[in-house]
Amino acid sequence: MYQESLTLSDSLAIQEIQWRALYGQARIEEKARPEEAIRLLKEAVGIIESIRSNIRISRLKDGFLSNKLMVYETLCRLLADSGKPVEAFEMAERSRSRNFIDLLGSQSFSLDPAMDRRLYDRYHALKERIETLKQQTIQNTDAEERKRQEALLKKAISDLETVMIEIQASNPRLSSLVAVEPLRATELQQMIEPGVALISYYMLENELFCWRILPQEIRLFRQKINRKNLEETLLDFRRRIQNLEPFEKPSHELYDILIKPVLSGMDNIKRLGIIPHGHLHYLSFATLSDGTDFLIDRFPIFYLPSASVLKYTKEKRISGKNLDVLAIGNPDLGNLNLDLPFSEHEVHSIQWNFPKITILTKERATEKWVVDNIDRFGIIHLASHGEFDPVNPLLSAIKLAKEGETDGNLEAAEIFGLKLSADLVVLSACQTGLGKITAGDDVIGLNRAFLYAGTHAIISSLWRVSDISTAMMIKTFYREYVDKNKAESLRLAALHVKNRYPHPGYWGAFTLVGDYE
Repeated sequence: MYQESLTLSDSLAIQEIQWRALYGQARIEEKARPEEAIRLLKEAVGIIESIRSNIRISRLKDGFLSNKLMVYETLCRLLADSGKPVEAFEMAERSRSRNFIDLLGSQSFSLDPAMDRRLYDRYHALKERIETLKQQTIQNTDAEERKRQEALLKKAISDLETVMIEIQASNPRLSSLVAVEPLRATELQQMIEPGVALISYYMLENELFCWRILPQEIRLFRQKINRKNLEETLLDFRRRIQNLEPFEKPSHELYDILIKPVLSGMDNIKRLGIIPHGHLHYLSFATLSDGTDFLIDRFPIFYLPSASVLKYTKEKRISGKNLDVLAIGNPDLGNLNLDLPFSEHEVHSIQWNFPKITILTKERATEKWVVDNIDRFGIIHLASHGEFDPVNPLLSAIKLAKEGETDGNLEAAEIFGLKLSADLVVLSACQTGLGKITAGDDVIGLNRAFLYAGTHAIISSLWRVSDISTAMMIKTFYREYVDKNKAESLRLAALHVKNRYPHPGYWGAFTLVGDYE
């Protein structure tokens, strides 16, 4: 049946049928003729990526792999079974990095008033309507009316997504969009500096793959573990940390699964780079413990959305820091309940170490000023409320003061349109590091938006952190960052807070994504 489908689809050039037929034939062949199955699956992947490269709108690409991941996962497993761990790593990397890497390579998205004015005005009108409906929904106590407003809100969000797709389609720069190849393993190894190890994870349905990548070797570690069970442990651990509950048991369990197998032979490692997959994107590896020490006690830790992102962050690395700092703290949000007095103290403490600083607080900390001037700064510190939208992650926002026609919400969609050259962005706000994981393992949210806009590295938080411990963390980080790299500075800041507040809920939330130097 699959062979007949292949013949038919080839003659009709129906690529959707073709990759499905190749996958079905490969599953038949995999036990008796694994090499033939690998060949068929590689051909299927080629067809899938050919289809994908012709999708010009990144918003549509996000869901493209949702019903095709089993092709990559099966091929990855068969390559590993056949003694080809390096090829298996390259295939895993291909399955999860394409959309973001395409974006980094093409710099294709922009929200610019020079485009079709109708779309631009429609976009901002819908944004304003969504914000109004959100407030009305929260404040309304009548169940029927609230239900009606929720329906209107859902419709407005859907309309906004449609407008965003139109904006991308009408952008002339999209015509130059090209698919960018993920890094080959040998190229990646050449980029890893002495003393650095990368640990890349890949979660299959009943197995966890973990590659330890050093300049001189790539080694694959495999563990039989059910994905759903692992995800439940991750969620339980995260809940315990956020609620400041006892955490030791899941912390130790996750350490034994994720870290213990790869540690042998890493005595000379000075920095650890984590490439998460799936729900591991929501895990602070610093908080994993062997029962005596936490991982942060041993290593400075940084994260990469995919191994291929290392290339872009290193290419953007500059000799000598631009030490011009923009520090935003406690913007006036028109609601005293949203006041963040500690964030004002936080931003003022930075000037002791970085005198070339522009500090904006209260009514001066407007979205308009930030958008108009943010490209001048090498270090950008935003201490305000953050809002993660799990349904529409491009609407995730940093809350700033309103001015003129702006609504005060600096959203991920708008950040994509900025042109930054900052060495570091620090998002000192609630859950700014969260994002929605798409089928291709791209994490859409504020981190991704800032990386795309040109930032070399981002420090953000995975859960809500107390004002006092955040202020301690930030003050210590900037003191160390004067003469140390980002990863080591963040580690020392975490250890400083940990010495005062031992529970990882106080010190483990902040993560560094991107360039560690």
